[in-house]
Amino acid sequence: MTSSPSVLPAGQPFQRKAALRLLLRSHWTFAVLQVLDLLTTMAAFHFGASEVNPLVARLTIEFGRFGGVLASKLIAVVIALGVRRRLWVANLLYTLIVCWNVIVLAILWAR
Repeated sequence: MTSSPSVLPAGQPFQRKAALRLLLRSHWTFAVLQVLDLLTTMAAFHFGASEVNPLVARLTIEFGRFGGVLASKLIAVVIALGVRRRLWVANLLYTLIVCWNVIVLAILWAR
């Protein structure tokens, strides 16, 4: 017997929450988000956007756009290596940053 996708078994919401928790606490998720942030930031630069994070903006002045953003990613990775219990906060923050970058790209592309 098969069930329709709209009907969830009783335990499935808890499995989804556990999977989401594991995903948010993963160093792999953090690494993927760093790459996505780098790529979306570079694409936004290509369309004329500027960096709003003061630290990253300063690094881009010192090392160029790609070098500055890459340096910020390396700093973030070094910090994240020492943090396990609160990594989910960083992953959630970078998820929001990547979403923001995508919104900026859509606005810039629509011009």
